[in-house]
Amino acid sequence: MTFLRPWWLLLLVPLLPTVIVIARSGRAVVSPRQNAIATSVRVLGVTLLVAALAQPVLTGATGTTSVLFLLDRSASVDAAALQEQEAYLAAALAAADPEDLAAVAVFGRDIRLDAALAAGRVATPIRATVDGTSTDISTALRGAAAVLPSEGSRRIVVITDAVETAGDARTSARELSRQGIAVDVVVLQTSQGSDALIESVGAPAVVREGDVIPVGVVVSATQAGPAELVLTAGGEPIRLQVDLQPGRNVIEVDVPAAGSGVVRIGAEVIAGFDRRPENNRGEALVRVLGPAQVALVEGVPGEADDLRRALEAGGVDADVLSGVPGEDRLLEYDAVVLVNVRAPEPDVAEALASYVEELGRGLIVIGGDRAYGLGDYHDTALEAVLPVNSNPDDLIRRQPIAQILVIDTSGSMADCHCDGVNDHDPSLQGGINKTDISRAGAALAIGALEDTDRIGVLAFTSGTSWALPLGLKGSQADIAGALGSLSPAGDTEIGNALLVALEELKAAPEELKHMVLFTDGWGEESRLLDIAGQIADSGITLSVLGTGEGTGDTLRRMAGIGGGRFYRGTNLEAIPEIFVEETLTAARSLVSEGSFLPALAAPSQITAGLTASPPLRGYVLTSRKPAATVALEIGPGDPLLAVWQRGLGRAAAWTSDSTVRWSADWVTWDGFVDFWGRIVRDVLPPGRETPPEVRLTSSGISITFDAGEVPLDAIGTAQVRTPGGGMVVVPLQRVDATTFTGTTPLREPGAYWVAVRVEMPGTVVASGSGGVVAGYAEEFTFADPDPALAPDLASITGGRVSPAAVAAFDPAPVRGDAQRSIWPFLAALALGLFVLDIALRRLVVARGDLGRWKEALTPAAKEPVAALDTSEPVADQPADEARREALPEEETLGQLLRRKRK
Repeated sequence: MTFLRPWWLLLLVPLLPTVIVIARSGRAVVSPRQNAIATSVRVLGVTLLVAALAQPVLTGATGTTSVLFLLDRSASVDAAALQEQEAYLAAALAAADPEDLAAVAVFGRDIRLDAALAAGRVATPIRATVDGTSTDISTALRGAAAVLPSEGSRRIVVITDAVETAGDARTSARELSRQGIAVDVVVLQTSQGSDALIESVGAPAVVREGDVIPVGVVVSATQAGPAELVLTAGGEPIRLQVDLQPGRNVIEVDVPAAGSGVVRIGAEVIAGFDRRPENNRGEALVRVLGPAQVALVEGVPGEADDLRRALEAGGVDADVLSGVPGEDRLLEYDAVVLVNVRAPEPDVAEALASYVEELGRGLIVIGGDRAYGLGDYHDTALEAVLPVNSNPDDLIRRQPIAQILVIDTSGSMADCHCDGVNDHDPSLQGGINKTDISRAGAALAIGALEDTDRIGVLAFTSGTSWALPLGLKGSQADIAGALGSLSPAGDTEIGNALLVALEELKAAPEELKHMVLFTDGWGEESRLLDIAGQIADSGITLSVLGTGEGTGDTLRRMAGIGGGRFYRGTNLEAIPEIFVEETLTAARSLVSEGSFLPALAAPSQITAGLTASPPLRGYVLTSRKPAATVALEIGPGDPLLAVWQRGLGRAAAWTSDSTVRWSADWVTWDGFVDFWGRIVRDVLPPGRETPPEVRLTSSGISITFDAGEVPLDAIGTAQVRTPGGGMVVVPLQRVDATTFTGTTPLREPGAYWVAVRVEMPGTVVASGSGGVVAGYAEEFTFADPDPALAPDLASITGGRVSPAAVAAFDPAPVRGDAQRSIWPFLAALALGLFVLDIALRRLVVARGDLGRWKEALTPAAKEPVAALDTSEPVADQPADEARREALPEEETLGQLLRRKRK
């Protein structure tokens, strides 16, 4: 017997003496001998209870045999090998004993169970499918071990081609060995068939604009035959007719270096005998030295035009984009400029942060009514990489707000979502209806405003009525009376209500105007999106609070067009708090408009020599982060231009805009071109002209970096960001006075970002960044099987290499013992002893009681009743006594009577 939690047994040391002392110190109501017995019973009960807490288990041998068959279904396993797998499986199952347990699983990049562990299993067609772009035997072994029981003979039979492209199967085998699970490996004989693939596309890391790029394409083929090689590099495709030979074919061609920046050179092979299209493409990235390449991402079409003209006039090539490019396209740019852009999706924001921190590229964010706090940057990966916080610290400074709450009071607003029901159901009763909730929310929202704010409440059904006309915040009594007039009835016409509120807000004197629509969306109108556009064009923001019913998608799009937020109010109890949150967000002005002259702050190469500049008409309020450098300030010391080093790259924040709204005097200023050229050059990567040479090879990714003349004790490392977002640190070996090299496996297709640093203690002496795009996974290469893999797995776990199918269920070298937990039995026995302990301490047991209890529980023998003697009584004997003697006396009753007379 063993204990799963033996530390509980330590409780016996203090517990048993305490139990004995307490039992002896109390006033006994029973005899000393009985009290001693009760104490022993209590001690035994406590001991059993503590033993139960220690989780005792009984171990013993068991004769069960369990086998799990792991079938390799990766792309490298051809059709003939699949048939061989299924034939082996059928033969093994046919040879199994009826009581043997068997399971079947398939694996590639992942693992799926096809048939659960059961006795008497017969071969059936494989139904489970997996991602075949990788062969991860390591993960498959761990998953298989989780399916097998912990007792008896346990064996895993892996049927694979032994081409491992992911994970480390030997490490997993050591884990299985410690569990006593044997691993047999059946090696399949596979052939590449007729195929041709692009093994690598070689090109220099750097060329100068106007040069030709020497490109070497390595094409591997399994047979001879004609093929076409197509190369693309931004211009017209180059088509070459080639005769492929079995093995590696090196094809060299010169490609003109058109333009500057990062050029993607793609190669594709087209052969008549090719059977795998997945491996027919390859790419190389080449930096063409010339003007820097910058991506201008604009949130509103046309807002980047002035900046693009200024950058191009300053010698910077700029591409205007409507969205942040994908991770592979980001490699083409030295810097990204976000021009009045809302916070991107989390994965895009993460990619931008990695682009700066890990790849060493530059990022600039330009303000506007969609940027920083107005664009929901707060607590995002984008804000983390910027030198300013999107929400300023001094939120007391704000402009008065004019806000109208447009509240749906149609008949459907009399219903409720009772008990979490989210569908419109007028039959539901017993909850607070939506109109009552809107009253509570409106009251809280109005209470959160300042007395200088203007507020209105517009109720609508098929018509509109002002529950509270737009005006300065009034008294609590007036507000309560106005909201009390809200009553649900009628149809729903959202559009007319929004137009009425729009006309009212247009006439309001406040600069900051906001509208909140609360509706369940029943009664959709086709013109709602156009009305939302009119609201936005009038400089008014629109937020929508929907109850999760009706036109949810339309309501969400309205809020997006109106520049506000959308709240799906599936939980009606939270709607009052949402009203308050939305009101406070709208009232907290993050924009300061007027006429401001920028002021010099910390010294910076950007502002060196700057003595005067035009005024700006507005900016977004932000606050400086501690490590940031604020080169220009505006207003009462707010950041206008802030920069900092973030990881390997640099980021800058410009809190005004680049259009005529706030920067009308700047776009016509003579210094505009030079000023923005300085900002862009400040964030460009320092190693732009010396990127590492990153190539795809048959063994993975090869990295070569020329660091120039650096000290002999300098250390080189490369950070490789994989397509899945992971980070791999690759130590680089120094091969000569200036060159560092290293390799890393190819884990998956996609863009790999590589940032190289050569550093001395405390300083970076050389750096550069580059990348490569893997067109296909290693599974589709001509990878040879690992001849040592099967013997290693077998020797580590006590398994076999390619055993006969009829021997699959042979006992494994190590058997797992069956374990049976007995703590429930001990706990029940302890409970019974505690009850006996209580009885022994409360009931007095005298000598002979046990015998009497036994007699009392034993049924008495029934005797016939004698006839009543009516003869004359004996002299001197009373008549009644004579009659008693004449009657048969029941033994127990007689005993009780005699004891009473005594």
